[in-house]
Order: sequence, then C-alpha cells, then structure tokens
Amino acid sequence: MKPIINNFSIHTIEWLSDLYFQVIQNKYFENTSILDITFLIKENGKTYELLIRFFNVEALRFQSGGTLTQISGFNIKDLTENGYYPMKYEVEDYENGIIHFYCDDIEFLSLTESEYIAI
Repeated sequence: MKPIINNFSIHTIEWLSDLYFQVIQNKYFENTSILDITFLIKENGKTYELLIRFFNVEALRFQSGGTLTQISGFNIKDLTENGYYPMKYEVEDYENGIIHFYCDDIEFLSLTESEYIAI
C-alpha cells in the first residue's frame, strides 16, 4: 500500500480552510463540544484536505485573516503526563497564535485530494 503523503508529520500542516464547532449530547446525555477542522497540505503539486475532529474542546481561540488561514507552526501537545485531567491535548499554532484550544480526544477522519482548493 502506497502512502498518500510521504513522511507526513502534523508539523507539515500549513493552511486551515474549514472550522465547524458544535455542541452535542454524548452517550451519557451530557453536553460536549466537537470541533471539526479541515487542514490543507501540499504534496507533489497536489493539495490534500485533512479532516480532524477534536472532542470536548475548551478555551477555543481563533483568529482568521481571510478565506484561507495560514498556520505557521501547528502542534498538538500531549498533556497526559502533566496532570491536566480531563484535557489530554493542547492544540496550537505556536508561531502566530492563529488557533489555540484544549481537548480530551482527537480523531483523524479523512485525508483526500482536494477537488476545489489549490494552495
């Protein structure tokens, strides 16, 4: 099986194209937040859309500078060793502060070649 993107790292994410925030009820009927973000990745002249879902998002901060938002230093920090229960992850653009939040779980939903957006 051939990988879609060679040598992928979360640090190769450079653009944010879509952000969808919602509050739903979990299986225990408790309100919880979900944040779906579509990131754009350029590889071999093609643009790919990476959709990631973040669960139980807190302290969300987002600044957009236009239709596509450039991310200069995207990072996901594992906080489980630091005792920040129930938040397990800190998600941030550490270069420009474009986005920052905490969450307790992350799910990679899809990676597809973009049909509509080129970067």
